[in-house]
Amino acid sequence: MNKIVLKKQFSEEVYLFEIEAPLIAKSRKAGNFIIVRVGENGERVPLTIADADIERGTITIVVQKVGLSSTKLCSLNEGDYITDVVGPLGNPTHIENFGTVVCAGGGVGVAPMLPIIRALKAAGNRVLSVIAGRSKDLVILEDEVRQSSDELIIMTDDGSYGEKGVVTVGIEKFINQEEHVDKVFAIGPPIMMKFSCLMAQKYNIPVEVSLNTIMVDGTGMCGACRLSIGGKTKFVCIDGPEFDGALVDWDEMFKRMGTFRDAEREEMEHYEEHLCGIERKEETKGCATCMDVEPTNETIEQLTDRDAEWRKELRAAMKPAERKAIERVQMPELDPVYRATTRTEEVNKGLTKEMAVREAHRCLDCGKPACVEGCPVNINIPSFIKNIERGQFLAAAKVLKNTSALPAVCGRVCPQEKQCESKCIHLKMNEPAVAIGYLERFAADFERESGNIAIPDMAPKNGIKVAVVGSGPSGLSFAGDMVKKGYEVHVFEALHEIGGVLKYGIPEFRLPNAIVDVEIENLQKMGVKFVADCIVGKTIGVKELEKQGFKGIFVASGAGLPNFMNIPGENALNIMSSNEYLTRVNLMDAANPHTDTPINLGKNVVVVGGGNTAMDSCRTAHCHTGTDSCTYARAHQCMVIA
Repeated sequence: MNKIVLKKQFSEEVYLFEIEAPLIAKSRKAGNFIIVRVGENGERVPLTIADADIERGTITIVVQKVGLSSTKLCSLNEGDYITDVVGPLGNPTHIENFGTVVCAGGGVGVAPMLPIIRALKAAGNRVLSVIAGRSKDLVILEDEVRQSSDELIIMTDDGSYGEKGVVTVGIEKFINQEEHVDKVFAIGPPIMMKFSCLMAQKYNIPVEVSLNTIMVDGTGMCGACRLSIGGKTKFVCIDGPEFDGALVDWDEMFKRMGTFRDAEREEMEHYEEHLCGIERKEETKGCATCMDVEPTNETIEQLTDRDAEWRKELRAAMKPAERKAIERVQMPELDPVYRATTRTEEVNKGLTKEMAVREAHRCLDCGKPACVEGCPVNINIPSFIKNIERGQFLAAAKVLKNTSALPAVCGRVCPQEKQCESKCIHLKMNEPAVAIGYLERFAADFERESGNIAIPDMAPKNGIKVAVVGSGPSGLSFAGDMVKKGYEVHVFEALHEIGGVLKYGIPEFRLPNAIVDVEIENLQKMGVKFVADCIVGKTIGVKELEKQGFKGIFVASGAGLPNFMNIPGENALNIMSSNEYLTRVNLMDAANPHTDTPINLGKNVVVVGGGNTAMDSCRTAHCHTGTDSCTYARAHQCMVIA
């Protein structure tokens, strides 16, 4: 997959690539685009599909070297592999028999125009094409366009080929030549599309334009591609990429396209550095990885039996009043001054063995534990805590993994204070709840750091395939539950990394990527299969999954689009949704100077909002700039922070 099978050079800066991508080739339509990423540190870049061959399983793109990412892509050769290719994305071109249409392509815009020309011709239209370049060397795909056009005009800025002039001259020539032109399609540089629209408006002819804006994910998650269309904010990646040109706020588009111009220029000055990998710090271990007792071989039934002898002995060893008198443990944290300078080191350092055992002694081992009722996945909380109390930390992890697929994740980011801990009997006695989340994290971390990671008990395989759409916490949890029940589970993820919001949304100072990766590896060992760069409904359809034998599909596609406030100025430069900001920093590592994704680090940052996402954005911005402020519409006590 993603192998370059053909590379053709049109000019010094323009190249054609044929890439192996059978699923995309099969499902793409005229007007669709893809997102590509070159190298593990690469940026996600949108490129329109110029052609596809279903039999060969290939798609064609045309790329012009203009910045770091396109330069890296153009440096690849036949036989090389592109790190990630995902698509088809966007809405396909609306094709019907309009009558007489003019199709205008400028520069590399001729490539995405080609499939539209072919589709319009196949629908019975009279197709009049205009293709243009600055000079003869920059005129591309002439033969292919001519083959599907009734007439063709070639324009060059310097007159070295065809007629001298710009695209709009050719468009107007066709309009004056024909008795009636029903529609114009224009793809090329934004300035070319704007003036094509202005010219056609003189004749009351509608113009369809294809916009190629800044994107990160390409699925509507971040809002980086948003533009004002007809006075309303639209996302180019999901509402477009094609729009009525008369409705586009072109001035806003020109400004937004220049958002990262300075950052991109600086990246090109350090091009060689971007060809190298980056070193990552080894994960810092938070607890010693040896137990003071021999690991038990007891079954899960024995580990969770409240009437087991070891459990009775623990209850008898201390009176409830003595347990109640123990102060709740305090989580060790990084020094505040130091942690303000780092965004990748976890703030909470984790409990030591001694701290965990002492906190476990606070649990009263209730006969009817309300904390279990407060847990969304019904972890047997008293059982895992009592195993910690007796020093059987691996057994505690085994109890956790019996019902939870992500204990190390949940121990860090689950809102225990609103769930399990809110039901703790200690609260009824006006005492702090047992630190269930801290203990869950301790047990999961101890197992991982000890190297003795166990697979939970698995039911025999039943031969039934199920698909999971999305690899965030919901998808991963479902996958873990189903694979334990014997199902063959396949998880499909639109992004290039598995983990969903755990990777793109939650900063590493709260949830290190290394922790998420281990949880994913555990699921793989259990038999879960992961497919990245695959959008169910785009790359592959539900019917195709059913043909492949999937008997069930669980949709865990996430929260979706960011919400904007619809206020003046929110599409101005350097105004981002938290989705975009955190995705750039967390998933794409944009703040690292050796990665390709650009980001503008302002000296003063304002975050609008007061929830977890707002606080993650504040903390991340503070690491970058040292200054930030949070604006919230309600009272301080109304801020919803886990």
